[in-house]
Amino acid sequence: MNVPPRKFIALIWIAALAALALAVACGGGDDDNSGQTGQLSDPQTVPTATEWVQAPDIIVLDPNNIQPLPTDRPVDTTTHTPAASGEPGVCGETYTVVADDTIFGIAEKCGVSPDDLQSANPDVDPHNLHIGDVLVLPQASEEPTATP
Repeated sequence: MNVPPRKFIALIWIAALAALALAVACGGGDDDNSGQTGQLSDPQTVPTATEWVQAPDIIVLDPNNIQPLPTDRPVDTTTHTPAASGEPGVCGETYTVVADDTIFGIAEKCGVSPDDLQSANPDVDPHNLHIGDVLVLPQASEEPTATP
């Protein structure tokens, strides 16, 4: 008896699986022979949400009262610096990073140059600040460096 080569048997299996996949994908025939397609909904009869009897009150958030989310790592509260008011030189000896802070923004807020701020914090990656990071601030310079 002559045994077919393995490649031939593999091709037969692949062809059989492809035929089975095609039969399953086609879904078979339609046995009811009605020939009707699906019915579309009339937009005039489709129920929608009911109107409000009275509109809810509008709530406006005070942007000065928004607090950052807590971090998943402990924050050293002993050296916590309150947020600066934006006036140069009012940050004190340390500054605690809040949401959306950048090295340039902190430097401008605290009246120091970005280079001096980075030099005073060599262990801090200026491109990867985290909420709650405490930065040591250098002495305020005479003229704050403008942000690019």
